[in-house]
Amino acid sequence: MNENLKQAYVQLGLPETVTREELNKRFDLLLKRRRALTTEEEIAAYEADFRAYKLILDTWDEQEIQKAEDERLAKYGRFSGTASKWETFMRLYRTHVILGIIGLLVVIFGGKALYDNYQHRQYLASLPPVDAKIMFIGSFGVTDTSGKTEELEKAIIAAYPEWKRVETVMTYLPRTGEGSDSLDMNYMQKAVVELAANRPDILILDEATVKWIGGQTGFQNLEPITADGKLAADDTRMQWGVNEDTGKNELYGVDILKSPFISELPINYNAKSIIIGVLNDKDKDKMLAFVKHIAEEPPVK
Repeated sequence: MNENLKQAYVQLGLPETVTREELNKRFDLLLKRRRALTTEEEIAAYEADFRAYKLILDTWDEQEIQKAEDERLAKYGRFSGTASKWETFMRLYRTHVILGIIGLLVVIFGGKALYDNYQHRQYLASLPPVDAKIMFIGSFGVTDTSGKTEELEKAIIAAYPEWKRVETVMTYLPRTGEGSDSLDMNYMQKAVVELAANRPDILILDEATVKWIGGQTGFQNLEPITADGKLAADDTRMQWGVNEDTGKNELYGVDILKSPFISELPINYNAKSIIIGVLNDKDKDKMLAFVKHIAEEPPVK
């Protein structure tokens, strides 16, 4: 027993064999005396007794903790000392160790991500430039069960070899019921976001989606595709509408439901008509040539 602890027992006039229950009772009495103290001498004596009680109680707590720790480490046998040091190290430096491991993982996986990104950028750089961004909106879906559009893009290039690379987006927009022209509101909101985010050059829509978008609104005038007479302006497939800005009747789309182009694409659809239109005026002539090519193909029987 150290000298300070012995002096604490002397200060309180207690034997070293005092029990915790007895000590707690004496400590409670000491606390109750606090309000009755008036002189500096009484307060100083109170504080000395308080420090003595606290030293004894703290010592007992440490001894009980150490006893419990020794009992817990006893299962390690002769390695109990090593186990204790390891646990102490982890208790003191656990946060540092965890942060170090996280940092190492970040370096490993971050490095891999950077390398993969570099490889992907190298791959994209080796590809030809994108000729067109095409978005399907409506009751469409790719036949690939994974939802990927690579096969769809290959089929479009095969149908129109003048282009070497296209990017496609498939935006599903279901109807609210069998045979209904009403569209699901939640999907409509998502379609608006995707339309704004992807800014496609060409839109391919079913009849319900065309009705929702509003016909001619936002589409480029396709009338030049009828200029050489190969496509009749009054062909029933031609979709005309009034341009709200100019007040003129303009050709905004072509129904390609029965075209070989659609029949050869790896897509599923439930539509009475499939309208193709040009959205952006960038490379408009290039987009018109694509639409003209599809529209001039003999319809599938």
